[in-house]
Formats: sequence, C-alpha cells, structure tokens
Amino acid sequence: MSECYDPAPIDTTTPAQPDIEDGTFGYVDLDGDGYTETTQLDTNGDGTLDTVLVDVDGDFYDDLAAFDNTPGDGTFTADVIALGFDADGLADVVLDDTDLDGIFETTTPGADEPLPYANPYETSAGVAPLGQIFAPQS
Repeated sequence: MSECYDPAPIDTTTPAQPDIEDGTFGYVDLDGDGYTETTQLDTNGDGTLDTVLVDVDGDFYDDLAAFDNTPGDGTFTADVIALGFDADGLADVVLDDTDLDGIFETTTPGADEPLPYANPYETSAGVAPLGQIFAPQS
C-alpha cells in the first residue's frame, strides 16, 4: 500500500461555501484534522464556488481538482474531476460528466496540465465557448 493512501473518501459533491477572503479563494479544513488542505475558488468572480482543489497527502501539491461548470444554481456539483497520481500537482486523468447526469461518461489523459487549469471547459476572458449559438446584434 502506498504511503500516500488515504482510506477516507473525498466528497466533492457539496462542500460548504467558502469564507472567501478576497472574493476569489479560500483555504478550508473540510475533514477537521487541523490542516487546510482544501482550496475553494470562485474562478469567475460571480460569488459562487467553481473549483475545489485538494491536497490529499499533505505534500503541498494538489492531488484532485473538481470543477463545477454549471454555475448559478447555488450548489457545487462537480461535472469535471482531474486526478494527479504522481504527487506532482499535474493532471494524469480527467473525468467528465458530459451530460450532467452525475455519471462521468468520458475519461481523458490529463497531459500533465497543472490541476487548477485542467478544466477542459475553461475559456479565457473574451473568448466564446465552442458550440454556443449567439443571436446577431442589431
């Protein structure tokens, strides 16, 4: 068994809203062990939780990133989860719930993307998401 093995399951479905210090992120201790190994982020600045990063083994590298790509309903439900198995903070596998039914349909390689940036649906400011239909401006 690996020295990084943590027998406690990680619940990424509905963490509490963070006490966001400056409007964008907050460090929390969700398992009550006295260490703030979880980072909760409001990546788009709308006041709702978008991303949860977890350092499972306490080595200061994130091991799991969960992303909620459907903001606005007031709850955090991860539809993309990126996992890093090498304790280096880089994504090895990305799980995607493409139809938002709670079941991850696709698994893709993480391509060693840093875990906070492993969300395949993240777009830069000013870039429209692919497949979006826009009405012409008049």
